[in-house]
Amino acid sequence: MANYFEDSHFIRLNDTDWQVLDTNDYWNGPREAPLLSERCIEIALAFRWIDLMNNDIVEVGAVTPYHNISKTLSHPIIDPYDKEATIQDFVENQDLTMDNVLSISTIEHIGMAGGDYDGSGLRQEVADPNASPAALQKILDESENCLVTFPIGYNKGLDDWVENNLDRLQCFGYHKVFGKYVYEENETHWKTVWNYYPQVESIAPYKYREPFPLGNFVLCITGWK
Repeated sequence: MANYFEDSHFIRLNDTDWQVLDTNDYWNGPREAPLLSERCIEIALAFRWIDLMNNDIVEVGAVTPYHNISKTLSHPIIDPYDKEATIQDFVENQDLTMDNVLSISTIEHIGMAGGDYDGSGLRQEVADPNASPAALQKILDESENCLVTFPIGYNKGLDDWVENNLDRLQCFGYHKVFGKYVYEENETHWKTVWNYYPQVESIAPYKYREPFPLGNFVLCITGWK
């Protein structure tokens, strides 16, 4: 399988399952301090998945342009607001039939009120609890392949729908815990790490910003069962 990323920051595929990340695989780029958030998991998985799709993808939500250090990625990006989007429109208006669809920490923002935050640091309420689940179902129904990632506990409408439909979803997850982190020079330190769950039976126990800042559980959906 071709690995076209030349910059050392990019994750390279090996013989292991693409879903399984070691601590040394966490994405650490210059933007958004990814090691402090769920971005370290989501971006690492996204680049592996893009490689699997041979860069033949459509992205919902402009995220990869801000982490594409070597500028090696070139694909359509659907986003109504972001300047990096090649298609400045809502995903609801686009035909995703037979596309390989990637969406990173975007779906949970759909249907939120007031741009999610009002400056106080407190998340705003969900304005339309059906909007995010509808967008997710559109991706699942129309795409040939997909990878949709988002933090649990951010959008209650989305979380409720997912909890009620987990038995129908192909998905895996990562849970942030306090544990050992092994550096490349084989030094071991205690810090937050992410545990991989190949199967997810319930998302109900997980919260956003508890006990750690930002996302504490990332759900990764790859299709219907």
